[in-house]
Amino acid sequence: MKRMAWTKGKTAAVTILVALLIGGGGAVVVYRVVSAPSERRVIAMPGDGNSSAPAIQEVPPAYPQVARDNQPTPPPATTPASQPGDDAWPLYQRAIARVEEGYRRNIMCPAASPLAFGAYPPYPAAWQRLETASYAFNAPARELAHEARSLNIAHWPVLRGADGKVVLPYLNGCRALANEVGDAAFEEHALGNHAAAVERVRDLLHLADLLDDRAEFLIQPLVALGVRLVATDRLEVITADVKLTADPADTKKLQLTAASELIRELFDTKDPAAAFAGVLRREAAAGQFTTEQRDRFVVQLHRGQMEQNLAAMALACHLFRFDHHRWPASIEEVTACLPAPPVDAWGPMGYVLVKPAPPGGPERPLVYSRCNSKDGLFYPTDGPQHSWYPGFGAGRTRKQGGQFRDVSLWVPPRPNPGPTTRPLPG
Repeated sequence: MKRMAWTKGKTAAVTILVALLIGGGGAVVVYRVVSAPSERRVIAMPGDGNSSAPAIQEVPPAYPQVARDNQPTPPPATTPASQPGDDAWPLYQRAIARVEEGYRRNIMCPAASPLAFGAYPPYPAAWQRLETASYAFNAPARELAHEARSLNIAHWPVLRGADGKVVLPYLNGCRALANEVGDAAFEEHALGNHAAAVERVRDLLHLADLLDDRAEFLIQPLVALGVRLVATDRLEVITADVKLTADPADTKKLQLTAASELIRELFDTKDPAAAFAGVLRREAAAGQFTTEQRDRFVVQLHRGQMEQNLAAMALACHLFRFDHHRWPASIEEVTACLPAPPVDAWGPMGYVLVKPAPPGGPERPLVYSRCNSKDGLFYPTDGPQHSWYPGFGAGRTRKQGGQFRDVSLWVPPRPNPGPTTRPLPG
């Protein structure tokens, strides 16, 4: 079972299971963020399958609801803002209510549907039918989420039952909203609205930041990580075909200044776990999770940071190409468009420009991390890669060669009888 992850299944409904030990007396409270199946592979980072998490029975999909074992979810309540109008939660609450109303009418984006789709466009007609209906119906929800980006605090409704234990009823609603906004970013991009697509991604990043802010329980940064990974998953696909402009009158293409701002927003070389040291200390002192669980939580944060940096690096490649009319030739040329040399928890991050084979085809720019590189560094050749993958092969024969992401719209040559991976050029 994948644990401490935002999981996107392809067949049966899946459940995010996070065991949180909270409250007085060391009681164990299990929070479940229940999700419907969707089109994507695992977006959040998978564990190694050797989890010691408590055995929990899955429950059917329900939106939006955070359920606690044997305890009904209380009705939502809002903590009053310290000053009128400074609280983003009422805006998100209205946006979530709109998405919920769509579910009741059987209107949902592809990511929330029970259908399975590929990891990147072009999508089939079934995907487009779902997204067309959801995009039209949820326009008010997206505008509310965008408006919330102007506010830097959210007083999330933290409720306590009669037994004093905590219920966080807003988390699944935020996840549902993230799916809607994320798929709308794909739709904007398909319509040629590159600037609008990136604005949707930035709306999601802001939502994730507010979910992280002053977190009291580990479930909050975990859901924030899921929202952030929805954003970077969409962005890594969109960036492969992004159109840039320096013309202020062009409202369709992504402005160079906006691209640079997004790179700064994404790029981070600091340890992300430091922000949650207080939460980890409190729960460890109360004996509320094991060292293994803590380490796995930290790994998830590091992998989220990796995805943000890979997305920033890919966008930096496009900035370089806009100025120089070619792809970068080295990591040094990529770094010139970044705030600093890219690093993550696994060391220096990299870039390679793969020359076409046979000659005459398109070059293939790739950014990469040394995460999961116990068997060296090698990249897939049987298709483009825009999101996390566990390795190549299965079981004990699986090989791990790092994490590579395509920067451009690369399509493998047909036929492609050669190996499905190639080592990083020396």
